[in-house]
Amino acid sequence: MRPLVLAALAVVAVPAAAQALTLPEAVERALARFPAVEAARARQQEAEEALGEARASRRPRGRVTGSATQYQEPMVVTPIHGFGPGLFPEFDETLGQATLTVSYPLLDNGGIDAQVRSAGSQLEAAGAAVGSAEQLLARRVAAAYLAALGQSQVLAAHDHRLDALRAELSRVQQRYDVGRAAKVEILRAEAALANAEADRVRLSSAVDNAERELARLLDSPLDETRAARLVPVRVEGGPVSSEAREELAAAGIEASPAVAQARSQVAAAEAGTALARSILRPDVRAVGNYNEWTSSQGNFTGEWNVGLQLTVPLFDGGVTRRRIARAEAGVTAAQEQVRLAEVQVREDVDRAAAAAEEAEARIASLAKAEERFAEVVRVQKLMLDEGAGTQTDYLNAEADLLGVRASLAEARHAAALARVDLARAAGLLTPEWLRQNLMQATPETSR
Repeated sequence: MRPLVLAALAVVAVPAAAQALTLPEAVERALARFPAVEAARARQQEAEEALGEARASRRPRGRVTGSATQYQEPMVVTPIHGFGPGLFPEFDETLGQATLTVSYPLLDNGGIDAQVRSAGSQLEAAGAAVGSAEQLLARRVAAAYLAALGQSQVLAAHDHRLDALRAELSRVQQRYDVGRAAKVEILRAEAALANAEADRVRLSSAVDNAERELARLLDSPLDETRAARLVPVRVEGGPVSSEAREELAAAGIEASPAVAQARSQVAAAEAGTALARSILRPDVRAVGNYNEWTSSQGNFTGEWNVGLQLTVPLFDGGVTRRRIARAEAGVTAAQEQVRLAEVQVREDVDRAAAAAEEAEARIASLAKAEERFAEVVRVQKLMLDEGAGTQTDYLNAEADLLGVRASLAEARHAAALARVDLARAAGLLTPEWLRQNLMQATPETSR
């Protein structure tokens, strides 16, 4: 991947306290135990066994069968190979027979090769499905991780406003006690504080929900996914250029599990077509048998036979022709699925790049707005203390500052999630990618 693409995906972690949980660590823990990924890996193992089964069809096969039969009247115990003095076989009501049969395909009309190719393609599809499940889970973990961080920052901004409202209520109460403030000012401050406290319950619940979602994905205790233990992340990098988008799309088409899965289905469909056509060709097998007979009196007798078995299909009422046509239609459908998967990769790249640009533009605007509103609050507080301002203006300024800070926190984490989506669209979203692009600063470098 060229530097242009790496710059488009760059995300940097902000240093946090010791024993904190980083995003790469969270993804690794989820990948190690989440059921969806484990199920995909089990299906991959199942496909591996299916491939081994198909390959084993090329080897000789042997089986033993046996029977014991009681007849009403005496039956011949052994085959009759001729008539003459001393050639009369034994008769008995109880007969036993055992047969060992060995066969080996000499000319299998290409059916076994087609089955092996089909099983190999299914194994590739299963491997791609594992990659897809892992990237989807990594994205879910990143979304829950960033949601917990974002909601906790909104809650922190709200707590800052609560502190300001409590201070305002205390100030007004003191002025009211000495007769320098009207009762309505106390009522207004109490109403604003009560409303903010009610909002805090909602925000606290949102933080808890995000933390619990992360804990479920990691199958970890809730205490390990609290927002206070998560390492904050921020995005570094400018807009994603058209050239970078094209490179990301090209990388995604080559590395995307969805595209790989679609391509493996094309190979499987082509193998299915070859298998359907193989039915029209002759089949030759070498077959050998060893038979042994006995009666209730013992007297075991055995003999062997070997030969070639030829099967030539003549007609089946058009069943094979329809089967071939169906398989060819399946190939066409699989090829179109590849095209659709490639289109989806490009769409995902464009959508994630646009989301990243939008979030970064919002960050720039909201950061400037936060600075301005913080100054407005400071000035309104000074004017209120000096008696030149109004309480309503001060409370409105505090509310505006909270709204901007909440939006800024959401925009920052939306930008980080957009970069994660870009990496997923490009087929790069793995713990290794996160570790390389989420660099946590050491305590020495963060001072």
